[in-house]
This record gives sequence, structure tokens and C-alpha cells, in this order.
Amino acid sequence: MPDQISRLLLRGAQYDEAEIDTRPRASNEPAPAPEDPPPFEHLNTLLLNLKHMLGTMLKSPEQIDISARIGKMAQAVQSICHKDIDSALAAPCLDTHTPYIVAHQMMGAVLTELIAQSKGLDAAQRLPLVCAALTRDLGQIKLQPELDKHPGQLPEDLHAQMRQHPQLGAELLEQAGVTDKVWLETVRSHHEHLDGSGYPAGLRGEAVGLGARILLVADRYSAMIRTRPYRAQAHFPQNALKEIYLKKDTEIDNEIARILISKVGLLSPGTLVRLKSGEIAVVKSPTVKSNAAIVYSIYGKSGMILSTPMRRNTAQPGHEIIALVPFADCLTAAASIRQVWAP
Repeated sequence: MPDQISRLLLRGAQYDEAEIDTRPRASNEPAPAPEDPPPFEHLNTLLLNLKHMLGTMLKSPEQIDISARIGKMAQAVQSICHKDIDSALAAPCLDTHTPYIVAHQMMGAVLTELIAQSKGLDAAQRLPLVCAALTRDLGQIKLQPELDKHPGQLPEDLHAQMRQHPQLGAELLEQAGVTDKVWLETVRSHHEHLDGSGYPAGLRGEAVGLGARILLVADRYSAMIRTRPYRAQAHFPQNALKEIYLKKDTEIDNEIARILISKVGLLSPGTLVRLKSGEIAVVKSPTVKSNAAIVYSIYGKSGMILSTPMRRNTAQPGHEIIALVPFADCLTAAASIRQVWAP
């Protein structure tokens, strides 16, 4: 594709012009439509782009049009969720190339889009919420290296700074030219709780807007299922969902908690499981029943990585799911795991 060639040339690549078809196209011949990459690969590309954009926003926000660039990325997230929910949920969960906080923003954006759909919001209403999800922790990025040093209670001064990151993030977005009120307010309020125990303003009940309620749930789930520098093992999805469900009607909106469970399933895409046969498999699609899960084995009975993932029927004897396996224990099979969504 011409735009891809241009980007490669800017990076120093070379090519033989004789290999390029330069024949003129007839005036009535339509130009070939650009093809979108497969959803899983597309979302991985968005992760790398988001890493660059977040860094630029903090260092040189004047260099890019934040509203336009993040808006375009949010639309891409919406498109991927529409085409392939499995890939949308799996890609940020299985990402090994970007920092925690970047994948955390993307997973939150995907969940926000899916939950907002179920709440009946149209694409235009969902867009500022997805933009907010992609930028919600902008005010925390500089603090993140220090936060990652503390697995337990934060020092008082650091805790105070962390509680101000939603307000700081909204201010940074305003300084960068963002004017959308829903976007800014959702970032500012995404750690507010229904019972008033949240921050930075201690809002309560109806004062916590719908966008903030959605983003709170998306943010909390995403944070729990990711590994952290001080936490080698992430929560399994079903354990994260249990913790969220226990907070319904106090901190968290009951209906939104239920929607999250229905969207990601107790066995969500990217969850690794051990089968009775001894194989280790990865869950491809959301499911609530282990004997109905769509899984692909990525480690054989001998413990060797399979070059091609093999689909297994968990309802068949010998292929029943008997345990969950941490993703951190299977990093050597990351390339094989990704084949399930990006063959």
C-alpha cells in the first residue's frame, strides 16, 4: 500500500522501482479500497500508537492535535469491537510489548465501548467515553514508576498525589486543546464511587455520571487482570469479576457490573487453562460455562509448545478444564497464543 511504503521509506527502507506497477489507471477505474488489518493485529498497532501519543501529550502536546488523534483511535476501537469482540478483548490482555499503563488504557477503552453499547448509547454518544478511557490515566503516567515500587500501602505524600491524577489528567487534556465536556468530566470522575468513598471530589449517587460509572468498572477490571512490576501474577478474570460484583450497589453500579460479566464471561478471551489431558489451552471467546468454552491448545501433553494451536472441545472426555494457568507462566508461547486470533 502506498502509505505503508511512504512510512517505510521515511525509516530508511529501499525498494526497486521496477517492481512497482506504475501503469496509469483509467479515469473511470476506482482506486482500490485500503484494507484494514485483521482486528487482533490492528489493535496491537493501536497499542503502539497509543504509547507514542501518551508520551507526546506529556512532553510536547503542541506537536499533535490530541482531540483528532485520540478521536480517530477511539473510532478504530469501536470498529474493532464491532467486527471481532474476541480479538478486542484478547489483544490488550495478551500484550507483551507495551508498558502496563498503555495496555491498561486500551483494555479500559474496549470494555467502555462494549458496556456503553449495552447501555443503549449510540456510536456518537460512546465516542467521548472511549476517548476518556484512552486518556484516563494521563495524570498518573509520571507517577507510575514510583507507584510500581509499592505493592502495599502507599506513602502518604504519594497517595495524595495519586488521588489527584483524575483532576490533573483533565487539566492536561484541556491544556492540550480538548474541549469535549463529556470526555473531560469522565476522566475527572472515573474514580468516584456511588457511596461517596471515591476521589478526587467524593461525589455520591447521581452526581457520578454514567461515563464515570462505566469507566470505573472498566478501569478496575483491567487493573486486576494485568501483571504489575510488583505483582508477578495477575488476578484470574473470574476472581476480578467476583471482587467487582461484591462492590455492586456500594461503590459500583449494579447494572454495569452485570453487563461487564455478560461481556467478558467468567472465562474471557486470553484466559489460559489446563485440560484434563495435560495440555494447556487458551480461551478464544467469552463464556460462563467451562464445558462450553472455545479453547485452543498451545502446549501439548509433553509440555512442548505446539507450532499450530489445536482446537479442543471441552465437553469431550479428556479435554475438560481442570485449572486456570497464569499468563506469566506461558510467555514463551506468546507467539503461538496470538495465532488463535491472528493466524
